Amino acid sequence: MIELRQRAGLCLLTAVASVMTTSLVAQASTITEKRVKETVSWLASDDRNGRATGSPELAEAGEWLVDRLAKAGLKQLREGSWYHEFGIPAQRIDSDEIAVTLTYRIAKSDTELKLEPGRDVRQWLPSDGLKGDESCTVAAITDPVLQRLLRVRAARRPIIIEVDEKHAYWKASEGKHSVLIGRRRAARPMFLVRSGLLPKILANKDVEWSALWSVAAPEKMDMPQRNVVALLPAREGSDRQDEYIVVSAHYDHIGVGAAVNGDSINNGADDNASGTTAVVMLAEAMAKMPAPRRNILFVCFAAEERGLLGSKAFCAQPPLPLKSVVANLNIEMIGRPESGNEGKAWVTGSGFSDFASICDGALAKTGASLVDFQMANQLFAQSDNFSFAKKGVVAHSISAGSLHRDYHRPGDEVAKLNIPHMTKIIRGLLDVTSELAERDHAPAWSAKGEALLKRMRR
Repeated sequence: MIELRQRAGLCLLTAVASVMTTSLVAQASTITEKRVKETVSWLASDDRNGRATGSPELAEAGEWLVDRLAKAGLKQLREGSWYHEFGIPAQRIDSDEIAVTLTYRIAKSDTELKLEPGRDVRQWLPSDGLKGDESCTVAAITDPVLQRLLRVRAARRPIIIEVDEKHAYWKASEGKHSVLIGRRRAARPMFLVRSGLLPKILANKDVEWSALWSVAAPEKMDMPQRNVVALLPAREGSDRQDEYIVVSAHYDHIGVGAAVNGDSINNGADDNASGTTAVVMLAEAMAKMPAPRRNILFVCFAAEERGLLGSKAFCAQPPLPLKSVVANLNIEMIGRPESGNEGKAWVTGSGFSDFASICDGALAKTGASLVDFQMANQLFAQSDNFSFAKKGVVAHSISAGSLHRDYHRPGDEVAKLNIPHMTKIIRGLLDVTSELAERDHAPAWSAKGEALLKRMRR
């Protein structure tokens, strides 16, 4: 009788495996170049303004992702919400509660320019003080010297920046608005002045600028952020029904910055609209397949560009027991392969576990494969997989591109993505996800990986 039961069980597993294989082939064909391009184009559109942490455009992107995942038939992990929420330290400042009068001196002759709060001038970044009467720096947003100051987000004297009313900085600084607290705070405030108000002073004139200014005290707060979370439940009665695979990517980018050839929007098409597109495509494809052996949790993290904050918050206050997560497949920058590596991917920290060998075998089913990447070990700690790894979960990022010269620059646009390559990789990742969900043994750390974990826990 026992032998008959064993045979029956084996036949059932064989039948399920056959159905899964057939379904994988069918669903891979739904991951088309057209659908991939449409998805990544929406995420990386100029309308998203670079999806900066804390921006309304990132919030809009989160809502769009929820809509896609819900329509695909995925479930909420916790009833009533598609989000895992967390806060980031920030300050609220008010552009309507400032006073700025500029004075410029040419040949010992002073001219005063009083600016109307909100309409003419807005406060962009906070300061350590609340008022002053001192020399200031005045420059257009395109000035290269100014751009260096903006990158460090600090100033020893007030900075007056001339911007167009259509610029993202001007729009974001309207009225009461929140500003993330960075590594450094400006000793003096940074103000935005509407284009056309400052005099067009000839370059050969010696001009001295000063500002009489006051601002309202900034209000400390936590800026709410949201990771998008969607569940594909395991099949009823599965022997791995209590285990989870997390498939993830970050959907934020760095927003608007220094203009390059007149373009100031860092679209983040490769970093990481490409990875987010993969998560969406995989979720939609797998939702149409027979239910998996393990649960699959699809997660799009916010605030990765601010220091992995979304995944850190997820792992610090997880919406499910982390001990039930057997692997994290994190997808990062899959749209721009190095020459000769079309259809090939690489895994960060590949020697730390057997994860890479599992991926390689699964990718081969669609003609994709893994290659070595010089910085793969260094980059293991630079994406959201690391937040899971520090908690003991076997977690790696898989990439299929390079750190190209458009990285974190306005040139990271959809037009430069290799859509056929990206589509092939996503189809391969469908097999990887299915393999992780169905295989008997969960991925395991190697001796090298165990040593790494031990060092991290000290």
